[in-house]
Amino acid sequence: MLAGILGLGWLGVGLSLPVGLLLAPVMAQIGEAQTAEAIASQGFSAMEPPLRAAEIEGRVREAYQRNREVDDVAADIDRRGIAFEMTEAFGRKMRFLRAAQVESALWRADERRQAVTARPQRPVALMTDNPNVPVYRETQPFIEQVRAVAQAYVSSLPDFTVRQRVQRYYRLGGRPWQLGDYLEIAIAYSAEKGEKLELKLHNGVSTSLGLDEVGGLTSTGQFAGLLKSLFDETSQTTFRDAGTTNFYGRTCRVFTYVVETAYSRQTLQVGKARTIAGYRGRIFVDPETRRIVRLESESFDLPPDFPVSEAVSIVEFGWVTVGENDYLLPVAARVALTDRKDRITSLNCITFQKYGKFETTVVVE
Repeated sequence: MLAGILGLGWLGVGLSLPVGLLLAPVMAQIGEAQTAEAIASQGFSAMEPPLRAAEIEGRVREAYQRNREVDDVAADIDRRGIAFEMTEAFGRKMRFLRAAQVESALWRADERRQAVTARPQRPVALMTDNPNVPVYRETQPFIEQVRAVAQAYVSSLPDFTVRQRVQRYYRLGGRPWQLGDYLEIAIAYSAEKGEKLELKLHNGVSTSLGLDEVGGLTSTGQFAGLLKSLFDETSQTTFRDAGTTNFYGRTCRVFTYVVETAYSRQTLQVGKARTIAGYRGRIFVDPETRRIVRLESESFDLPPDFPVSEAVSIVEFGWVTVGENDYLLPVAARVALTDRKDRITSLNCITFQKYGKFETTVVVE
């Protein structure tokens, strides 16, 4: 089975497996030949709407009657989210149907739904070089307004701590997902020193193991790098308007982007194998605030002899309180990669919780 590290920049998420796979994405210019329709057809989970209660109950009941596992149902909940408010009554129903892992996934999905749809009470003011000049002008093209807000956002990020909860799954080819293990990781982030990560729990039990010792797919990365490089003028990134979409009841503008391999500086490494790959995806933008609320990305143009055939990530952002202000920070992510030889796909479903202000005297718990 594949092992390595995949760093995903911007979100504080990456993939770590024992052999060492490293992804350092830097955005570049989009090739004119790539169409928005072609990108949108790549099959991100945005094409799959959040699950409804009746659908989940139907699948769980069928598994119960046929004495089958429900890991695949739990994985779909973690991947796609839910379109309803989770209740204790529905949780009891899942326990009665011997689907405890589904209940756990439902509570995680409900926390994610609440985090993504939360509204700020005290949004932090975006930092600019000149506070007397607006962050953007209404006369600018919309994507340029998004660029200006993103750049100001990066400058406005606070130093913080956060708890990262990771439910891991895996599957062979197109077979159903199987439940893996569960991790909790403490992260301390500062703009000056980057991130400090420490594994706290493995399957709910306190551990002294390091992330590189637990094996499988684990998470590392930076909270601002990808966003900064995506909108840096030197990257020459161009975007295509892909219309609108419904994101948890909110209409968002959608833009596709592609980094052709010829322009890319994205390096993937697995063991001694190393390659440069293209990078494409979509961003969902809140039209009122011009802020990005979801980022999708995947590698392409991977050589046929490279150990990884697919590397995909999705990040969702929500308003969280750090200190006395509210910031738009990652609240959920899904990250997956596929071993070309064994066709095994590893999937991390991640939530970020318990954001707090980072102080040099703070011990991350």
